[in-house]
Amino acid sequence: MLYFTISFSLMLFTALWMWALARKFQYRDAAGVETPFSILDLQFPSSEQELCNIIAGLSPAARKALRGHLWVDFLFMAGFYPSIAFLCIIVGDKTGAGQYFFWLMATLQLYAWMFDIQENGYCLRKLRKPVVSATKNAFQSYSFFVYAKFILCLTGVAVSVSALFYCWITGNFEMGSLWYVGVLLVELLIAWRIKAAL
Repeated sequence: MLYFTISFSLMLFTALWMWALARKFQYRDAAGVETPFSILDLQFPSSEQELCNIIAGLSPAARKALRGHLWVDFLFMAGFYPSIAFLCIIVGDKTGAGQYFFWLMATLQLYAWMFDIQENGYCLRKLRKPVVSATKNAFQSYSFFVYAKFILCLTGVAVSVSALFYCWITGNFEMGSLWYVGVLLVELLIAWRIKAAL
């Protein structure tokens, strides 16, 4: 539980950092209009050309913010995927034979992490040279990494949080874990206040 709390703290505060950087995300479209965008627009473009158009239309400030966001995202990953993995392990230890399934879900977070690293590397390369590749292989791989990452991490969150609520409802938890829950709630409150103040 201690390791989960540490990784969750890293995830939470790097997410705030990225949110502050993302407020500067906007690009000049084909009509010359400044248009805001989100990181999801980069992760799920309709084509490689759309992705390149967004990056090519970035102002220097937005380009710097996006580059910073992508680098901070590496720190976020170091908190996000271990948090899911630790949560799966914690819940798995309470499920008897079901622990093998949760250990598998925890292990799959390593693959999701690896896919996320590949995804960020692709975006950083496009920032340096926003041109459409001669072949579609690189963009297809990028799209695979994005979808695979989301499927693995969201599945891990869904099954572990559902099982965790079941454990709490049935009273299958240690009283010592309440202290960690209190710490997490305080961190969430602080993060909410910081976000509101930005």
